[in-house]
Amino acid sequence: MKKKLFKNILLSMVVTLTVCMSLMILVLNKNFIKIEIGQLAKEATLASSGVENDGESYLESINDPDYRITWLDNAGNVLYDTQVNSATMENHSSREEFKKAMNEGEGSSIRYSSTMLQQNIYYAVKLNDNTILRIAETYDSVLFLTLRLLTPILWIYILAIAISGFLANYLSKRISKPINEIDLDHPLSKPSYEEIQPLLTRVDSQNKQIEKQIADLHQKKKEFNSVTDNISEGLILLNKETEVVSINNAARQLFQTENQNAILSSEEIKDLIEKAKQGKEAETILRKDEAIIRIIANPIYSHSVFTGISILAFDVTNTYEAERTRKEFTANVSHELKTPLQTIMGSAELLQNHLVKQDDIHSFYEKIHQESSRMLTLIDDIIRLSQLDESSQVEENILRINDSAKEAINSLKESAKKKNIQIHTNMNEAFIKANSRLIYEIIYNLIDNAIRYSNNDSSIEVSTYTDIHHAYLKVKDHGIGIPLEDQSRIFERFYRVDKSHSRATGGTGLGLSIVKHAVKLSHGTIALESELNKGSTFTVAFPKA
Repeated sequence: MKKKLFKNILLSMVVTLTVCMSLMILVLNKNFIKIEIGQLAKEATLASSGVENDGESYLESINDPDYRITWLDNAGNVLYDTQVNSATMENHSSREEFKKAMNEGEGSSIRYSSTMLQQNIYYAVKLNDNTILRIAETYDSVLFLTLRLLTPILWIYILAIAISGFLANYLSKRISKPINEIDLDHPLSKPSYEEIQPLLTRVDSQNKQIEKQIADLHQKKKEFNSVTDNISEGLILLNKETEVVSINNAARQLFQTENQNAILSSEEIKDLIEKAKQGKEAETILRKDEAIIRIIANPIYSHSVFTGISILAFDVTNTYEAERTRKEFTANVSHELKTPLQTIMGSAELLQNHLVKQDDIHSFYEKIHQESSRMLTLIDDIIRLSQLDESSQVEENILRINDSAKEAINSLKESAKKKNIQIHTNMNEAFIKANSRLIYEIIYNLIDNAIRYSNNDSSIEVSTYTDIHHAYLKVKDHGIGIPLEDQSRIFERFYRVDKSHSRATGGTGLGLSIVKHAVKLSHGTIALESELNKGSTFTVAFPKA
């Protein structure tokens, strides 16, 4: 702005200076001509007196090279000229000064000589004998005078331009300073030129409007981030150049990285992005460590113009795991039910067709009863496990683990007796707040499991005790033990370490699954310590009442 002001001010000053100098020269020239005409008028008056008194002899006595005197008759013929032979001169009746003098008694004119760059001033007066006396003076024209004075005029012009430049610089600084000092964020905070007050008022109004819009945008962004950061699904928004515009916390956690480029670098996601850029919805499954992530990419359009891509990521690990578990459960249930049913049907057919010896009929009936009981137990366990899956809250009371343990031991005495297993107890009072049926089922299944997988003529220890915060139940056996690689899966439904041994013991494979769910509903935790061929110890910790 300062440069523009400087140029405009300097240009204005130069133009003004040039015009003023030109007008001054013209005015001075005009004034000079006026003065010269007046001087010539005086000279003509004096000369006319001399001519009227002495005639031609007076003119011959004049010897002044600055003035030329011409004497004309009333027809315009030259009677005498002080500088040129009158016989060679043309008639002057057409000259302007001659005509005026003849009509008005006096007259003047100015004629320009382009070859000599000079101007001639003529002044004529009418004498008493009707002759005309004309006096002429030659002086330099304005152009010639300017050319003669060119050097001093240029110096004056240069000096004037230098002064103009200094003044233009000073004025541009002075004018632009208040404008440059305007605080555009607060344009009305300081007084400024009255002429730009409407503009500053408008700027201030726009600033307030922009501030409001920015505040609204920040608020909307906060709301958007608040919504996206609190959803469980990962959300990534890309612009049309596939640059990340927004990414929520769930996406960072799913992909286990803060590096946005790393998320988009996988070939699966690149392929999704390319399909979305073509206007297609794309979907894939990505495995990240132990997690299974479902990813969906969709193109984003605004007024039918492609503007970006949205990527949704879902952790479907539990869904996949649940589906796997469901399939395994269905397969296991079918298998577990099929085995006793085949035994029952086979025995029934043999009995029906009288293919069984009379002495063996009782054993066949006993096998049918045994397999029916096993199938009924399996169905009961499945139903119970389903109930535990659906339960979120159960009725709870203050109870002693000791009492539930004694009740379970009494129920399993006959089973232990068949294998000659001694059940030793070390019961300390331990109060908890829980559902009595769930606690009974936990203890019953743990002891039953210990009996099934203990060797004959061995022992089992059942103990209860407490510390500051927890009440504990411990069931220890000296049985076959559990290999380390199988210990993390023993609570899965129908999972058996040794299937042949499990079938021989008559277990359903659901006991420890029931224990796991019952412990969870009782706000407890269960831990396992086991060594192959040396036995296993299950320890359940409950919040102390």
